[in-house]
Parts: sequence; C-alpha cells; structure tokens
Amino acid sequence: MKKITLFVCLLIIAFVNAQDNQNQTDKLTFEKGTQFVNLNLSLRSDASDFQGTTQAQESKNFGFSINSSYAYAINNNLFLGLGVGYSKNTNEYTVGGVLESESSGESYQIFPYVRYYKGIGEKLALYIQGEVRYSHFENEFNALNDNTSNNFFFGVRPGITYMLHKNLALETSIGALGYTTSKIESNQSNAETRRNAFDLSLNTSNVFFGLNYYF
Repeated sequence: MKKITLFVCLLIIAFVNAQDNQNQTDKLTFEKGTQFVNLNLSLRSDASDFQGTTQAQESKNFGFSINSSYAYAINNNLFLGLGVGYSKNTNEYTVGGVLESESSGESYQIFPYVRYYKGIGEKLALYIQGEVRYSHFENEFNALNDNTSNNFFFGVRPGITYMLHKNLALETSIGALGYTTSKIESNQSNAETRRNAFDLSLNTSNVFFGLNYYF
C-alpha cells in the first residue's frame, strides 16, 4: 500500500509539473538512437497472526525481485529492449512459536519489450511498456523439491520516469495487465497442471522502483 501511495504521489507531482510547464514547448524527449540500461527492484514483506483455539498461529512472507534491461530507441521516444530478472520468495508458518512448515521459491525471467514515452514536462514522462515475459519457477515445501512451473506473460505495464540528471532517471512502474499461460509440474506425483488467465494485477510483486542510465 505504501508503494501504491508513493506512485500516486509521483503521478500527482508529474501532472502538477505539466501544468506549470503548459506554456513551454519543451517536453522530455528521447531522440532516436538513445540507449539506456536500468536496474529495478521490488520488495515484499508481510506477517499475519491470529489466536487459535489453543495456540497462537503466525505466517511470515518475504520476497524480492530484481530486473535489469537494455533498450535502444528506434524512433523518438520509442524503444526496443531486452531484460532479465530474478525473484525469491519465502514463507514460514508457526504454531505456538514452533515452526510447522516453510516454503521457498525462486524464478528466472527473460523479457523482450517495446516501450513508448510521452513527455509531460521538461523532466517527466509517462510510459507504457508492452512485453512478452518467460518465467521459470522452482518451489520447495519443507525442504522438498515440490514443483516447477513455466509461465508466459503477454501484456502491458505503465510507469513514470523522472530525470534526476541529464543521463540519470528515477523510474517506477505499477501493475500489469495481460494474459498469462502456465504449466506446473509436480516432482513428487508427476502431475501436470495448466492455467490460463487474463487479469489486472496491482499487487506488490508488480511494483518496481529503479534507476535508468541514458547514453
């Protein structure tokens, strides 16, 4: 929720700045031939507890994701890029202070994308990114290699960019809208499950903050 609030605040700042500059012709533009590299990070941490009939129960979750990419402007404000990512998640469940179960998972991703910027001020721009993302997940439950999954995501992500310097920018993106197809395989039962879904995700796993370097 804090990340979503921060993103909304950045959007408000962006539009206020755009109003302040409405009489100016200069808007942030990335010229054809511009390149950038970036590094984005997402963190998730939460805990919940409740009192059972006899003992207190608690669940703790932690996760992070990191993405890095390179992009080249094939036209003004229009970039083609390629990125890679890694994520890690853990969960612990305790009853009466005693660990009952734990699970962990990690994933590796690769995603080609197209990004278009729309300048709304001298230092601010909104962008929309269309991407195809492949993810390979490995999950363990109580130290057992439980299952693996392979996912494809086809969709879009919105974001905002603020130039801190001529070559350095702060970037944030929130949410994802698109179609996901998954194949999940259990290494214990050899069972296979397929899932297809079209949805809008606004959870913290799709909230990223990072830095871009343009050259």
